[in-house]
Amino acid sequence: MSKEPLTQRQNRAYDFIEDYLDRHRKPPTLQEIGDALGISSTNGVYKLLRKLEQKGWIEREKHKARSIELTDQEQDQFGMAGGPPSLPIVSRTPSDQPERLRDRPVGTLTVDYKLLRGADNPADCLLGRAGDDGMNEAGINKGDLLLIEEMDWDDLENQTLVAVLLQDQLLARRYEFANRKIHLRPAAAHYAEDTFSPTDSDHYVVGRVLGLLRSL
Repeated sequence: MSKEPLTQRQNRAYDFIEDYLDRHRKPPTLQEIGDALGISSTNGVYKLLRKLEQKGWIEREKHKARSIELTDQEQDQFGMAGGPPSLPIVSRTPSDQPERLRDRPVGTLTVDYKLLRGADNPADCLLGRAGDDGMNEAGINKGDLLLIEEMDWDDLENQTLVAVLLQDQLLARRYEFANRKIHLRPAAAHYAEDTFSPTDSDHYVVGRVLGLLRSL
């Protein structure tokens, strides 16, 4: 279903509904939407929801107080239709055996589907811990849990932040392909750049880094 652009007010309403669904696992009532947006009449909320429905952002079942659903396209894209997505946390994996990345995860973690908004295919996402401080000047520290979307190295754009296996370490680096070589550049000045042929088994580019999770 194609979606039409939202006005600022409609966007506020959609964001509230989306956040409410995420927190409560059920849709808000008309009264709750009105209270959140400062709309005094339920008729005003009804008209706003009708616009969201006409523009393809929500679906509603008539004569039910809590009948609002995000469109199937939105729910399926981020895994919400089956509950929050659960991603594998990869263990130490040799760079010449990348097929083992998903075979023996050290665990799984259920994440907010909003974290996967930037993914082309959420099913290709996984988690892994940064193995060094080579990108700490870019805000990534050793031990941070990286959210990674698996992608072939030749599908990546230069300067993409990537996760890469260097032998059996998972590291974050800035990717560039030049002069028929893959260049993996750290942000920390005291770390050296690594350069490889695409066929070199000492490295394997897992994919792009979408974000990170950190314990405080």
